[in-house]
Amino acid sequence: MSTDDSRQLVHTRQITCRAFRLGNGLLEIEATLGDEKGQQVDFRSRPAVPPGEFMHRMALTLTIDDDYTIRDVRASTLVAPWPMCGGTDDGYRKLVGLRIGPGFSQQVKQLLGGVQGCTHVTELVAQAANTYMQASWPDRIARQIAVSADARGWPDKSTLGFVNHCHAWRQDGATLAQEYPELVPPKP
Repeated sequence: MSTDDSRQLVHTRQITCRAFRLGNGLLEIEATLGDEKGQQVDFRSRPAVPPGEFMHRMALTLTIDDDYTIRDVRASTLVAPWPMCGGTDDGYRKLVGLRIGPGFSQQVKQLLGGVQGCTHVTELVAQAANTYMQASWPDRIARQIAVSADARGWPDKSTLGFVNHCHAWRQDGATLAQEYPELVPPKP
């Protein structure tokens, strides 16, 4: 953080994602985005957005099953600078049936990129998908361990997708050796 006493807050973006377990066992991920202005934003054709007001407030809710598949979607543009901004909200229903995993981001971009979607709501899709992965992790691991204590015998290999996708979980690292020693390759 800067120690410059002259710095002034000009913008706050807040993204919040929360995961809920529904009575039917599905996970519901609620993602919200808010852009609060710290300074006035002037426009040529509409009234200004004053400090302390939101320029954007959007919400996205994904309902996802335990096979990473999106079962329901609701998008809402609550505050936006232009009346037509919420015009793409219903288009996010195109996500129903998509599976979170390899190629997911590209599919989202194909379905909702550019003028087909809202930049801010589409940004929430990735955040909600990441939240789903975190929220579903304990259940996924428990299901795999119930099949086999040895991760090499797990039927859902995607559960091991964290290996080599993070510094801490690199294949030659201490974390993997500690948690899943059977996945560490033998030394040459």
